Amino acid sequence: MKTKLIIAAIAAFFIAGCEMTEAEKAEVRKIYVETLTSRIKETHMTLSDGRKITCLVYDDSYAGGLSCDWHNTQQPK
Repeated sequence: MKTKLIIAAIAAFFIAGCEMTEAEKAEVRKIYVETLTSRIKETHMTLSDGRKITCLVYDDSYAGGLSCDWHNTQQPK
């Protein structure tokens, strides 16, 4: 009987300790945003037809991406 109570107490301890406070959640979000934004860089490119375009480059050692602002780029002449 004593062993079952100890096991139940340990299980209750782990179940009850899973929720984060709002302050802890805010700190995790802050660290995530700082990490993410440190991997995003703005760059300006000149295309072969002379148009200039602004792009964001995401670099995460094993993955990455490029997103360019085509909507605000001048039409070719």
